[in-house]
Amino acid sequence: MNAKPHLHHQRLNTAHNKHNERVAEFHKRHAAQIANGENGNSVLARWERFVYNKTLQFAKKMSEKF
Repeated sequence: MNAKPHLHHQRLNTAHNKHNERVAEFHKRHAAQIANGENGNSVLARWERFVYNKTLQFAKKMSEKF
């Protein structure tokens, strides 16, 4: 049987990997914006900063305990 390599699957996988890289880069930039307070002044942006900062404080406290 003459099985061909999965060329189509490889192309889709490459496209998916590039998509994942773009998403990771977006999240990295967005986290930096939140940390610097540059994500806006809407209610959602303020809530996002609040949750982000409280999560960082909690993570620091937990890392000190262990």
